[in-house]
Amino acid sequence: MAQDPSHALPWWSVLRHRARRRTDAVEAQRYADEVSVAASRADDAAQRWQNCRRQAERHTDEAWHAWQEAEQRLTRTRTAAAFPAPYGFGTATEFADRERFMRRSVAAAVERGDLPATVMTDLTTGDGGWNPRLHPVEQELVLHRAIAAVRHHLYRQATATEATARHDAELARAARDSLRLEADAAATRAAALRQYLPARDRRVMPARRRGWVQQTA
Repeated sequence: MAQDPSHALPWWSVLRHRARRRTDAVEAQRYADEVSVAASRADDAAQRWQNCRRQAERHTDEAWHAWQEAEQRLTRTRTAAAFPAPYGFGTATEFADRERFMRRSVAAAVERGDLPATVMTDLTTGDGGWNPRLHPVEQELVLHRAIAAVRHHLYRQATATEATARHDAELARAARDSLRLEADAAATRAAALRQYLPARDRRVMPARRRGWVQQTA
């Protein structure tokens, strides 16, 4: 066992040495406690960001499937629209029926989340290719083309969100791992100096690595 170097010093130097060691021990204990709290919080934060990343991945997968379904529906509608619909001047009743058909179809798409609510305004003004006088097959082509475009846009947004979530999760994981190492080092230093603490402040240091081995994701 190594001898305390203070034993070879004059009594006043011994007092100063022990006072310094006590100060170092108190500071080491304080820092170890602070880093331990920070590491615990970083561990919780990393888990939250990991959950966000998983949620973003699920959302991207759902957005991709919704886009593919919209594209398949558009392909079928294009096939049906390839056969020209009989054109005629039509009656006011027919035009009213077509307008109601388009409004119902658009409203249903908005309710499903296939189209934004602003489309209802475009429908009224005729913007975006919405023409209530079109044949129902042609109306469906316009509708399904718009839905496919919206679903593609939502998918691209989802992939961007997923990339951001993955990046943030990686940063949180790196911060967590760094604080784990710092907490271990601080705990080791505090343990080495614990003998110099006042008796009332001595205690067994908590296990810093508890659960950390399992939570490495």
